[in-house]
Amino acid sequence: MSESSRLYMLPSKQQGFTLLELLIASIIFAIMAIMAYGGLDNVIRNSKASELALKRLQQIQQSVSVLTRDLNQIVPRPIRDEFGNIQPYLSAGNNIDNLVEFTRGGRTNPAGLIRSSLLRVAYQFDDEALVRLQWPQLDRTQEQEPKKTVLIDNVEETRIRFLGAGGEWQDQWPPLNAAPVAAPGAATASTTNYPLAIEIILTLKDWGEIRRLYQVDLQ
Repeated sequence: MSESSRLYMLPSKQQGFTLLELLIASIIFAIMAIMAYGGLDNVIRNSKASELALKRLQQIQQSVSVLTRDLNQIVPRPIRDEFGNIQPYLSAGNNIDNLVEFTRGGRTNPAGLIRSSLLRVAYQFDDEALVRLQWPQLDRTQEQEPKKTVLIDNVEETRIRFLGAGGEWQDQWPPLNAAPVAAPGAATASTTNYPLAIEIILTLKDWGEIRRLYQVDLQ
């Protein structure tokens, strides 16, 4: 028999894959795809968590910055409220709506308008949020509504207290034994009628307690 005939009679080699090999390859591919998806999902989750944490940090920093700006610019100027009653330049602990209310300076006036550089500010603890209120004029009318801004949410508790001249902390200001409030423009606060310091304590549900202490200097 010739060489070419023997080669022709040899069984040909198997071509392609068997069903078992395809099944095994599919299983391996599925496992790798699940692992890849799990890793990608973790990356996406971590990215979203980092983004939320960054936004929360920015919110807290901005809130503390606003508080610092307000409390560092307290001015001893009493006001008349919407009912015509005289209110002290700084009031806290005797209003069921506001944590604290005060007069502050430093109002910007880029357009050079004829207006006061003073404004009235208050803070509220409302629906687990610290809310800032601002009136455009000091002596307000009943029709005048404050501008409300939510500074920070997810707040569990808010406290404010005042260091008196005798070194004792007060939860209310003016103290019960303070002198009567003078009419706006009649007199300013005496050295015994303003706190030496104001402490703000914010308890957040996710960050815990944030404590800030501000020195008061009206002289």
